[in-house]
Amino acid sequence: MEIAAQLLVGCWLAASLLATLGCAWTLHLLGRRQPQPMAEPPVLVVVPVRGRTGLANFLAGLAMQDWPAWHVAFAVEAEDDPAWAMLGAALPGRSTVVVAGAAERRSQKLHQLLAALPALRPEDAALVTLDADTVPPPGLLRALLRPVLTGQGDIASGYRWTLAAPGAGVAARWLALIDSAIATLPRCARCNLCWGGATAISRAALARLDLPRLWDRAVSDDLVLTRAARALGLVIYAPLDVRPPSAVAPGLAEALAFGIRQYRLLRLHAPRTWALAGAVMLPPLAGGVAALLTGNVVALAAALLLQAGRVWLRGRIAARVLPRDAAMQDGRWRPWLAPGALLLNLAAWLGSGFGRGITWAGRRYQLDAAGNVVGLRRAPR
Repeated sequence: MEIAAQLLVGCWLAASLLATLGCAWTLHLLGRRQPQPMAEPPVLVVVPVRGRTGLANFLAGLAMQDWPAWHVAFAVEAEDDPAWAMLGAALPGRSTVVVAGAAERRSQKLHQLLAALPALRPEDAALVTLDADTVPPPGLLRALLRPVLTGQGDIASGYRWTLAAPGAGVAARWLALIDSAIATLPRCARCNLCWGGATAISRAALARLDLPRLWDRAVSDDLVLTRAARALGLVIYAPLDVRPPSAVAPGLAEALAFGIRQYRLLRLHAPRTWALAGAVMLPPLAGGVAALLTGNVVALAAALLLQAGRVWLRGRIAARVLPRDAAMQDGRWRPWLAPGALLLNLAAWLGSGFGRGITWAGRRYQLDAAGNVVGLRRAPR
């Protein structure tokens, strides 16, 4: 029994050390010089929008982009969407607004993205998708487009940096802690996943992907795109400096439902990655329990020290990739949050292990084994 406990504790500390070294490697990679594009061609940005929450901050960030030639197509479900009037007055000369109507065979988000695609012009060198619940820093488009215009990747995709909104409860802090661990992981071309909140697709890749066919019955824009890109041999590059901040304030039930939905989509579209996500939760859970039960104070102290090191490294990373006010918002070390974040993450993963139903933005989708929509209805309020 004692040997088993020591083995579990050893695995926990080894995993913790690897996570800390991963953060250090990410910080190192952020300091590398990157190739720059020879030209700054025009691009199309498409943004599906639902409601006005956070929209003013998103539009302000988009207006400050330092890429010279871009135009944006916003897509809403209907003209009675609260965002309609705001979008109509936003970014004059750069924007169009399309009404997609209600989806009948795919997710509403994808239905709106597809409705915006006709805005793509022959001279546009890339398609960029952004989520309206983020706040894009001024250099986001430049950082996102750089890899596809220099040949580093056919697709470039970032990841959100989740922040607990002012006054948010502990569930928001748990969610931010979970997401910060993902945001600061090193990336590799063979294992990168697209994230629809900030993705750029080169024109050549667009021609091969055929998005109207690809997204026809899909619910997840990014995971379906990831699967298709891998099948075609397209390179997904993950620029480490594309981390648009997103403030959240969910309650516990909402945070858990969000996690279950995300993991369930991952299980249906990338089952190996889903299994790996669950496996990496085992060492801290089993090792932490073993250390507590055996009174291994040295192991607990070592784990806390490594955790403090990761918090410091993530703070340094945040200072490199986030606007100053966002980077300073949540950089304090709060070791008491880690156990709750781990349990929330594990509960979401376990909850995603069965079923194919997804509730998202007021709709209930039933999916088949491949993640295609086979049923759609309005979710009860």
